[in-house]
Amino acid sequence: MLYYTVLFISFFLITLIIRLNRSVFYDLAQNSVTLVNELLSDYEDDIKIKQIQKNTNKLFISLLKMLMVIVIAFTIGSIPMVIYCFISKIDFNSLVLSSFYSLLFISLGATVPFIIPISKKKKTSYSELSQLLHRMALDNYRISEKLFKYEIKKIKRKKLERRNDFIIISGLARAGTTSLMNDLAKINSFVSLNYANMPFLMSPKLWSKIYKPKTKHVKERSHKDGILIGLDSNEAFEEYFFKVKANDSYINDTHLSEYNITEEDYNDYLDYQSIIKSDKQKIYLAKNNNFVLRYKSVRDYNDDFVMVILYRDPLTHAASLLEKHLNYSILQNEDPFVLEYMNWLGHHEFGMIQKPFVFNDSKYFVNADKNSIDFWLKSWINYYSYVLTIQHPNTIFVNYNSYCSNPKDVIMAIVNKIGIQTKFPDYKPFKNKRINDAKVSDVLLEEAQEIYRRLGLLINMPRGRIDSD
Repeated sequence: MLYYTVLFISFFLITLIIRLNRSVFYDLAQNSVTLVNELLSDYEDDIKIKQIQKNTNKLFISLLKMLMVIVIAFTIGSIPMVIYCFISKIDFNSLVLSSFYSLLFISLGATVPFIIPISKKKKTSYSELSQLLHRMALDNYRISEKLFKYEIKKIKRKKLERRNDFIIISGLARAGTTSLMNDLAKINSFVSLNYANMPFLMSPKLWSKIYKPKTKHVKERSHKDGILIGLDSNEAFEEYFFKVKANDSYINDTHLSEYNITEEDYNDYLDYQSIIKSDKQKIYLAKNNNFVLRYKSVRDYNDDFVMVILYRDPLTHAASLLEKHLNYSILQNEDPFVLEYMNWLGHHEFGMIQKPFVFNDSKYFVNADKNSIDFWLKSWINYYSYVLTIQHPNTIFVNYNSYCSNPKDVIMAIVNKIGIQTKFPDYKPFKNKRINDAKVSDVLLEEAQEIYRRLGLLINMPRGRIDSD
């Protein structure tokens, strides 16, 4: 029995050491995928060679670290066996490790370390393996692009034609865009990306063959605003497509820039929608607060898509943004993976990586104190001053208060604009209970209120504005 106990202890130590140093193995996996990503890149030869060399060095170092951990683990793990052989005066090479009981105690010893809870420095709802998978999938744009091209080939075999009629829900964050998207998604005609598509956002159909979630569990999202989410909940994930296509060129250290997409990227975008829909009868629906950055160029290619822009009372809106900024700054500091996650998805609305929109004539792009409500009021003015210049019959402006009090009327107007016949769910009105008494600059507030008034008067198309104030 002593022999089997020694076997248990030896393999317990080996596995425990490897588990405690598991980050070395994660780094090896991540660096391996990153090297493949660089090999697939279309950089100029000089740049590509430097990047490949850099990542090859990282991979080599990771490999050495992994081998070192394995050697150390087996060296320490063999000590109990050596002591046992010395005391029992048994030749080490004569030990039988293939018997039933030997294999049983080896298995038990190698299993127990995985049962022992090891405390984490940072609390997060994502496991370490899930975080690793997200990093490998979302950090490597060229691999994502290759998988996307593979998906396109499969879609074209099904002869799904590109459709110009799709709906984009947009607005400054905290304008009610998520709620409106979810209400529209209740109509069977619409299809959108959801949490089950993470993290392979560029190849959702391929991923769906591997990952088939069955759980219906829901929880309140990190915004802490009462919206419940589950794996089948729709979310603003399409921005990753544009990040890959632009290689983050519009994302600067301090801001997000307005830019134009190419016709090739626009056609790829329609193909991307086809991948997500997989049905020529369905209509693509997305929430994307960053869509305004490329709105004009997309509109140049397409007069038919419907853009819904929500707007909200500026002072209340600014107060909500400030509250979420402070909350997310704390959350991202406590759990760095939240920061990584939002970075991947282009969510720079608030928190430690907040980046304001910069349009060609942005008036209020300043390095102001983001912990003050004046900053967020300036952001509101900057954003809605710009959208006031958007004049198109298929762009609808929706007042948040109107949506809360008459959701069905708003939904019907949007659906009528897209030109489909459907049955509507029983939408319930919602009363916003936020009380705002923040102190702000009178000059800024007056300017914001004037823009708000002009948004309410903006009637540049039949049913182009939905407003009850």
